[in-house]
Amino acid sequence: AAAKADVLTAVSQFTADLVTREFQLANNSIKVIYNGIDHAFFTPPKAHHKKQSRKINVLFSGNLTRRKGAMWLVPIVDRLDGNIAIHYTSGLQSSGMLPNHPQLHCLGRIPYEKMFIVYQNADILLFPTVREGLPLAAAEAMSCGLPVVATDCSSLPELIDHGKGGFLCPLGDVDAFAEKVSLLAENPQLRREMGDYNRAKVEEKFTLDRMIDQYQQLFEEVASNHP
Repeated sequence: AAAKADVLTAVSQFTADLVTREFQLANNSIKVIYNGIDHAFFTPPKAHHKKQSRKINVLFSGNLTRRKGAMWLVPIVDRLDGNIAIHYTSGLQSSGMLPNHPQLHCLGRIPYEKMFIVYQNADILLFPTVREGLPLAAAEAMSCGLPVVATDCSSLPELIDHGKGGFLCPLGDVDAFAEKVSLLAENPQLRREMGDYNRAKVEEKFTLDRMIDQYQQLFEEVASNHP
């Protein structure tokens, strides 16, 4: 399929580089078009919406699988202060719950049309994933003004600017994840600054309109070469 294609696209530079190596293609032969999200739907909460509280709500959004890093949630929460809770979804491909823990709260399966509420009620997104093409959950959380603590792997550095929009931690390093979540939990101003930075980055690079425009332009270029 790749050999017969007029053009190849990928949702991240990480994916493009991976395919380039595997297929032994020429460098830069794959066009990267980032996944886009509806930034008019996924918006930060209004200033008066989120009540000030000493409780910090950390969100894990995704399937409870090893690829998403779900096996590290318990060891991470064990390292957090009692005022920090992790609220986790069960995703669309998994069922069940994590082990009982006073600081772990299962949200179950959340319909897409209600996910923006979940993001808006959170303070931090925790994303200890193992491998991603270009994760929509992280982009949606960023669009809702959340700082992100994620794994420094695959395409995550293309989304999250370390130290500006959140923190990137070594794969499976539960101490590092807990440390960065705790740092954000203790610094509301830092959370706001990183959340604002992420919202601006989504508006610049990861909107649905931008993605559609780039695909439309690409289709028109390809079509013009095949009259």
